[in-house]
Amino acid sequence: MKFLLYLLSIVYDLITTLRNFLFDIGLINSVQYKIPTIGVGNLSTGGTGKSMLVDYLIELLKIKYSLTTLSRGYNRDTSGFIQATSKSSAYEIGDEPYQFYSKHPEINVVVCEDRRKGMKLILNNLPNTQISIWDDIFQHRYVKPGLMLLTTTFKYPYYQDEVLPIGNLRENKSSSKRADLIIVTKCPDELSYIEKLEFLEKLSPDENQKVFFSTISYKKNLKSDDSTIHIDNLREEEFILVTGIADSSYLVKYLNNKNLKFKHLKYSDHYNFKKSSIDKILSISKNKKIITTEKDFGRLKPKINRDEIYYLEVSIEFPNNLNQSSFDEVVNEFVENY
Repeated sequence: MKFLLYLLSIVYDLITTLRNFLFDIGLINSVQYKIPTIGVGNLSTGGTGKSMLVDYLIELLKIKYSLTTLSRGYNRDTSGFIQATSKSSAYEIGDEPYQFYSKHPEINVVVCEDRRKGMKLILNNLPNTQISIWDDIFQHRYVKPGLMLLTTTFKYPYYQDEVLPIGNLRENKSSSKRADLIIVTKCPDELSYIEKLEFLEKLSPDENQKVFFSTISYKKNLKSDDSTIHIDNLREEEFILVTGIADSSYLVKYLNNKNLKFKHLKYSDHYNFKKSSIDKILSISKNKKIITTEKDFGRLKPKINRDEIYYLEVSIEFPNNLNQSSFDEVVNEFVENY
């Protein structure tokens, strides 16, 4: 079986490498745009913190510029071009775009599987757009962002992975050379200078590629639709943790380090909570609080008619002010000089 997976991995690698070669030599065209476009993507199948980075970029740029995000809207119940409104749901536009709009209703949030079509309609229908941020764009080569950001986790970097199906990479690790910036996410809080150097040596970026190390930070207040509770309040009783993300280990570790008591119901990434799943969650939780991720909240809340469901916000942080300032400067300079 492993030998078969290895053969399939070789075939998949050859197909994706040939496709990339045709784009690289111009036989297949990549469209660029007159407005600044920032792409965020990864090589692996998920769990590298793309959404957190998109959220960071929104916070960085929205005060000064009119923004429009463009996402595929993975695992939504609809198709085609949709602009988020106050009536949109996670099932209509996808959980991550719904999260962007819920947190930043002042920006334009758009979903469209066809990124060329999506950008054409953005430029026609939303002409005030000054910057477009593209989520999960690395493999969508029919459009080319002005600035490409590639995410990889410190724990599972792409350089020690293999292409599908034997590994988790969507394309060969050599494709990382297309990135302008490489963001190493979910680093340990106390990452030494020597550890960074060792990681960079294995990552082997090009001279023109800049690498930034980042961590994740959980907010102290958990939110619901119309209430908040401090995380320390959870020490009073056991709760139910429900996750449908690619890697919940960081969240579980954080809660365990807080000495909290909980039962974890773990589902696959972008999980579409069916009636059987909701019945199980309600049966196990009974009168206990339900804690979930910000991404899962948009899918869970409409199906769970209870007040005691909260989500824990998570954000990307750069370990020191100099690192953060340097990253912000690179992004701002790109926009200003475009």
